[in-house]
Parts: sequence; structure tokens; C-alpha cells
Amino acid sequence: MTYVSYGESLGIKAIIFDLDGTLVKFALDFVKARKEAIAEIKRKGINIDNLSEKLSLYSMLKMIKERVDAKTFTDLEKSLWEILEKIELKAADETDIQPDAIQTLTKIKNLGLKLAIVTNNGRKATSIVTKKFGLDNFFEVIIAREDSKELKPDGGSIKRAIEILGVNAEEAIYVGDGVIDILAAKEVKVVSIAVPTGISSIKNLVEAEPDYLIDSLKDIIPLIDSIQKVEENKV
Repeated sequence: MTYVSYGESLGIKAIIFDLDGTLVKFALDFVKARKEAIAEIKRKGINIDNLSEKLSLYSMLKMIKERVDAKTFTDLEKSLWEILEKIELKAADETDIQPDAIQTLTKIKNLGLKLAIVTNNGRKATSIVTKKFGLDNFFEVIIAREDSKELKPDGGSIKRAIEILGVNAEEAIYVGDGVIDILAAKEVKVVSIAVPTGISSIKNLVEAEPDYLIDSLKDIIPLIDSIQKVEENKV
């Protein structure tokens, strides 16, 4: 099943993927990470009234940055990423590859398209996962948390990937399982494909208005074919 809503492609040259929940099964204990992060924030004597366990650590840090001095923020940022990295490394050991991931990536590579990963995960956990499943062989660019000042839902990490790949935003697709993936892609005007294999429900994904919603990774190839045919008919 494919839903087509907003946006047009001017010819696809690159496909960028999220990692957790998209290429591999989601195993990260976000609830634990957020609880430990809030406890650490309070331990450091930083009082923010509207901190919530629904917020990502990146969102928490954005809220706090304008309210504390630079040293306090730097120390807190280091502490929170250490908390998250510990949980990420455990998840990396426990996760498994998504069905159809390798087959889909192989077909995309055979089409001559460029491939990248953009993830909010840290470099250590990302490296463990990509090596574990042989994903390194497919991707020209891997952008992890340490590689960008802006993380999803901000678009900075996706923008960095397309710059390194040497393509324009309208020539790239971003595939992700979360609302933050759609928001980040929209910010940099990259075509967004949502796949409900991770943390976000179909309802939440639809409400975020991706350009396309597919059932699974294997639907990407026929979707690319349909987009390319539309573009050929325009010529």
C-alpha cells in the first residue's frame, strides 16, 4: 500500500536512510534514557519546569542551552550523551536487521543510486550495527550524532549528508520510521518516505504528512519506479 500526498521529485539520485526502526529493528530503551537524563539534569541543580520524558535528549538540551552558562551546558551535554551511549551500545548488541533491508539496499545499489545513513545514534553504536549486518558495504556516507550540530527533527544532519553526496535536496529521498524523520526531511526539502516499522504509529506518521507512506522497505523499489515514470512523462 502506498499513499501519495505532498511533493514532487525532479529525478532521484540518492536515498538516505534512518537506522533504528528503519534498517534495523528498534531496540533502544528511550524511556530509560530519558528518565536517567532528567535525573542527571536535576542532580546538576538545573530546574526546568516543562521537562518531559516524552522529549528526546536532544530536545531537552535545546531547551536548557539558553538558560545556563556555556560550561554548565557543555558538562551536561557530555553527561547526557554518555547516558545515551551506554543504552545505545546495549541496544546495538540486541538488535536485528529489518526484513527485506539487505535485498532492498542491494537493488537500490544496482540502480546506481547513492546511499547514506543519517541517524541520531552515536558513532560507536552505529558502527557496531552497520558492521554486524554488513551495511558498511552499501553506504557512501554515514552521519551519526557526533557528525552534526543539528539532530533530527532539525534538518542539519540530512543537509550535511546531501552536501557530502553531492546532490541537490530535490534529488534525494529520506526514509525513516519516525515523525522526527519526516520533520527533518521537510525542513531541508528532501522527499520523505515514512515506513511504520519503528516507534511512530501509522496515525502519527500520516499526521506528519510525509510525501509517501509505504508498508515496508520492499515497497521502495516500485515507488522509485513510479516516481521516475512520472518524471519521464513530464519530459
